[in-house]
Amino acid sequence: MTPERLAEDLLLAFVQGAVALGSAPLLQGIARKLKARLQFRHGPSIWQPYRDLVKWWGKVPVESETASPLTAAAPWIVLATMVVAVLIVPIVAQRAPLAETGDLLVVIGLLALARFVQALAALDAGSAFGGMGASREVAIASLVEPGILLSLAVVVAGAGTTNLDTIAALGAASGASLFAPPLLLGAAAFAIVAIAETGHEPVDNPDTHLELTMIHEGMLLEASGRRLAMLTYAAQLKLVVVVGLFSVVFLPLGAAGDLSVPALVVGVVAALAKLTVAACGLAALDAGMAKLRILALPGLLGLSSLLALTSLAARLWLPA
Repeated sequence: MTPERLAEDLLLAFVQGAVALGSAPLLQGIARKLKARLQFRHGPSIWQPYRDLVKWWGKVPVESETASPLTAAAPWIVLATMVVAVLIVPIVAQRAPLAETGDLLVVIGLLALARFVQALAALDAGSAFGGMGASREVAIASLVEPGILLSLAVVVAGAGTTNLDTIAALGAASGASLFAPPLLLGAAAFAIVAIAETGHEPVDNPDTHLELTMIHEGMLLEASGRRLAMLTYAAQLKLVVVVGLFSVVFLPLGAAGDLSVPALVVGVVAALAKLTVAACGLAALDAGMAKLRILALPGLLGLSSLLALTSLAARLWLPA
């Protein structure tokens, strides 16, 4: 790597890191505030997630007597995987700071690794509700991951590569063909699994306090102090990663084509706009839809896989 490329990567890492790492709690705050307004409630401040993270970070963790060293290590692993994933996905520009470290498959693997480690930590505490949340999370993941892979395969088949930088550049240069029917079907399939991946209605209720209905929140019941802060922040970063994946694959408009100041400003504004729209959309779902029964989820997530298969077949066999 040349010194010029290294300097560009460091600049891009600083800009993208500031946007993604700094805005992740704010997106949750915006979603909660909008959800409350749609339900005719006042709701918490949009800055409340930042206050919660600071408060939890200042507290000493308390752990179960049955916990192993995994309970202490899991929050660090989960948070580290999310930070790396954020820097692999091109969010601000058409290239990512860690583009040479991994591709689309690596990002999906990092999401799976974080889920696996967090589920193990929930089981490690010996809590009945933690085990219930972990089992539900893994069961849903077995339906989500095929939908993610199939929906993204539509664009991979067209680009001929899993490199996200190349996919972003080709998407930005494709113009109106970006909205071809196969890609729209793939985007719809990805949107369904993105809702499940980020834990929103109708798959999961991110604000529930009823243990028997918890999925993701059930795995956090035994976490406290700075460990709870890290796991919560990692969940906030996951939204940035998932929206970033959707953006780079299906809507790469506005991403900076170079690292000039005007291009980066446009890229930052476009990235923040996409993240805000996604947060508002999830808030509308949370406010307007009820949580599905756990036995109804395979039908919904199976629909995403069916849409993705249809879009992939159309991309491969129908004339362009």
